Order: sequence, then C-alpha cells, then structure tokens
Amino acid sequence: MNAPDPRHAPDGFSLIEALVAMVVVAVGLLGLAAMITAGLRSNQVAALQGLAAIDSENITGLMAANPAGVEAGNYVISALPTSAPGNLCESATAACSPAEEAQADLWSFAQTLENNLPNPTAQIQCAVPCSTTGNTPIVVTVTWSTVTPNGKAQSTASYSTVYQP
Repeated sequence: MNAPDPRHAPDGFSLIEALVAMVVVAVGLLGLAAMITAGLRSNQVAALQGLAAIDSENITGLMAANPAGVEAGNYVISALPTSAPGNLCESATAACSPAEEAQADLWSFAQTLENNLPNPTAQIQCAVPCSTTGNTPIVVTVTWSTVTPNGKAQSTASYSTVYQP
C-alpha cells in the first residue's frame, strides 16, 4: 500500500468554505422571508381595496333601486350613520318612503363597512353642486386605515366610484 503524498491536500471543503456557504444561504433565506412578508402585506391591502370596491358598488346598486331617494338627496352624507334608523324597511307589509329606504340602505352600508374594513369612513357627495334634476353624478368615497408598504406606519387608503343616475 502506498502512503499518501504530502504534497497533495485531500479533496473536499474546508471549514471556511462551509461557513461562507452557510452565510450565503442564511442571507438568501432572510431575503426570502422579507419578500414573503411584503407579499402578504400587499395581499391584505389588495383584499381591503377589493372589499371597499364591492361595498361601494353595493350602495350604488341600492341607489339605483331608489331613484326617488337619490333625486331628493337622501343618499348624500358627509359621514356614516352611527345609529340605526327607526324603520329598516324589512317588512313586506309596510311600504317605505324613498327617504326611509335611503336611511335603511345607508345604515346597511355603514354596517357592512364596519365588518369589512378597519376604521372605515365614507362620504357620498354630489360631484358638482347638487341639483333637483336627479341627473347629477354622485361620488362615493370610502376611506379606511391601512399599513404603509414597509409595515412601519399607519396610513389611510381610499376608494372612490361615481354613480350617474
């Protein structure tokens, strides 16, 4: 049997090479974790915006079903209602006036926003000075609390849509 030649080092990794490889893998995993966190945060922001869009389109659909209430300005609000109206228009036997229907719709809108969004506010305003013609565009704006993309600060996000009677 031949003795190993001392001039040739054995093949394989040295301890320093193994440590460098571990550092490179650790940095890569940290970057991956940061990307996953940012992706989850972006998904949450998108989900909230989607809910705001659905809720805004829902109230405009209710407005379309009550044109007399829209024309009378019953849907124009600067803040969400904080208490339920006396009549929620849920009885099939008693008819609601357009104003009562609008109040019930706005209460339902407020409750849905409260369930779907963090700290929601909403305004429903005429896009131009309101007229009695019933043809004035109406802007529905929903605002809620969110986190900045870096995840370190609170901010607000909003969604607006225009309803044309």
